Amino acid sequence: MSIVYNKTPLLRQFFPNKSFAQFFLKYECLQPSGSFKSRGIGNLILKNAIRIQKDGKRSPQVFASSGGNAGFAAATACQRLSLPCTVVVPIATKERMVEKIRNTGALVIVNGAYWKEADTFLKTNVLNKINSQVVEPIYVHPFDNPDIWEGHSSMVDEIFQDLKSQRISMNKVKGIVCSVGGGGLYNGIIQGLERYNLADKIPIVGVETNGCHVFNTSLRMGQPVQFRKITSVATSLGTAVISNQTFEYARKYNTKSIVIEDKDVIETCLKYTHQFNMVVEPACGAALHLGYHTEILEEALGTKLAADDIVIIIACGGSSNTVQDLEETLANMKKQNSPVIEMTDNFIFPERTATILKTA
Repeated sequence: MSIVYNKTPLLRQFFPNKSFAQFFLKYECLQPSGSFKSRGIGNLILKNAIRIQKDGKRSPQVFASSGGNAGFAAATACQRLSLPCTVVVPIATKERMVEKIRNTGALVIVNGAYWKEADTFLKTNVLNKINSQVVEPIYVHPFDNPDIWEGHSSMVDEIFQDLKSQRISMNKVKGIVCSVGGGGLYNGIIQGLERYNLADKIPIVGVETNGCHVFNTSLRMGQPVQFRKITSVATSLGTAVISNQTFEYARKYNTKSIVIEDKDVIETCLKYTHQFNMVVEPACGAALHLGYHTEILEEALGTKLAADDIVIIIACGGSSNTVQDLEETLANMKKQNSPVIEMTDNFIFPERTATILKTA
């Protein structure tokens, strides 16, 4: 048990669908920051803080860039560990989230139109001005760091333990559904499955919303790509790139990729809230959508789900939305009645190269 994140419950959930399969939700919304980010980012901060404090020459100080949830996870971990924390967020981050981060005691700087610009500002205007003789900075990327993936992988250990305690074999698990942004959560799940030699046996279905589906586009193009702009309302998934490791894992383990329209996800969020009295943001709703629409899930898996089959959905959490936000967003969508935006010209190939693994 870590001091910066919680062991979360894995609970059976009954969705109103036509499938006989059993669905279990991993409730990451019960983390200290309200999202799975507490695992990986908490792990990164804790490991580095222990290392720096053991060395005793300088003091650890945390510097994070984020669109919201990752920054809140960093600030929450720092509050628990009594560490100074600076978080840079873009102007697109909701004021509600900015205040939540500030309320932990962290310094919040708002700069840049989107996460990448906020991150650049952090590196060029904040990190380069610290007194390196006194402070050793802990830089916190939202998703692309092995310590983050290691922290996220702990949820697989918990899933394994919980199923074992219920005398349920992992062989019954026919898929794990998770939302994919930059790939930190996905990488952690893969690494957790690898520990049990299950990464090539349990398929992962990665879900994105149209407008930030960089994972899906990268897989279709056979190479990691970068989006010029993000148009989806699922801002927590709104990164322009995925990690190279995410792409390599997806090719190696034949991960399934699904893209859902914003309107469908918002409707799912509201449906879930009304049925189960829990508010979820679109990034989480994207994964929950497959609990309601098992035909999409079965098509991705290439099989019909039987009564004793189990599907695990990672309810990744997030705390940037209220019910009013969701209702207003849906109302605006219906009012505009805008057509589906095709993003075929929205990507560029990054200058960096990636190792492309050939599928068998």
